Amino acid sequence: MINSSFTVRNITGGRMPILVRNNSVTKCKEAPGVVSQLLMDEQRTGDNRIKITRFEFTNSECFSLNTKGSSLVWLMPLCENLSLNNFELIYENLLIIPPSSRIDIEGKVGDKFVLYEVPKANRFFSTDENFLDKLKVVDWSIEPVLLSEFDSRKRIYLASPILWEGIQCVKGEMIIYPKGGSAPTHHHENAEHFQIVLKGSGSVTFDNKTEVLHEGDIIYFFENEVHSFVNDQSDLFIFAEFFIPGDYKTIWADQSTVCTWHPTGKDLHDRTASRQIAKHVAGQGTDI
Repeated sequence: MINSSFTVRNITGGRMPILVRNNSVTKCKEAPGVVSQLLMDEQRTGDNRIKITRFEFTNSECFSLNTKGSSLVWLMPLCENLSLNNFELIYENLLIIPPSSRIDIEGKVGDKFVLYEVPKANRFFSTDENFLDKLKVVDWSIEPVLLSEFDSRKRIYLASPILWEGIQCVKGEMIIYPKGGSAPTHHHENAEHFQIVLKGSGSVTFDNKTEVLHEGDIIYFFENEVHSFVNDQSDLFIFAEFFIPGDYKTIWADQSTVCTWHPTGKDLHDRTASRQIAKHVAGQGTDI
């Protein structure tokens, strides 16, 4: 059941951004002690490019999930730690789950995680691209922090061919907006993408209107939709964003402020980063 989330559509029937508010989707019993919320799926987007489900433990439980044979699936905890297949997954981890896998997840009361699924993902694969055959943990806490050339925003990559062992059909990053940080007006070609707010609040502008996004909200953009972001709400505004497919082009309204990212050499905890990423324009970097 969908309550206060909405899709914006223009008068010609074209697709416009889909905004899903946190807690606007009814919780359904997934298993004893576990509830789920279907945040994004074919019913909302009009195709089956992405399915996003948030899970929450209402009791301390262990339950199982099974991935489909043709799906690319990844999981991000929204809590300090979870136990999966007898290993610990922490908040600063992302887990890629192979097709046709079973995972046993153990959590405590209040623990949450989000599961992302690209059904029939191989339709987006390049000729040399393949599913992983084992679980893969991405520890983004040791990844290089990149600093925006024109403002105070920071970026950490979450999904890239290097991080995902050759998988290119999804690209993703975390964007950190200190108070006053902003992303200039732009749009993307050849891909659809979405943002899920991890912390704080900020404003998004699209279709000549502005909406305030809060923790847990999701906004989904179809191809060519012009938008911008600014943190005019909280000390920190942080979201994760993912593009499907991963090969896309970004067009900036003002070419003098093209979003360029500089290496800091440090990770999120101000330690020496695990690797080096050179200065690059968003969406155009190599060896990422």
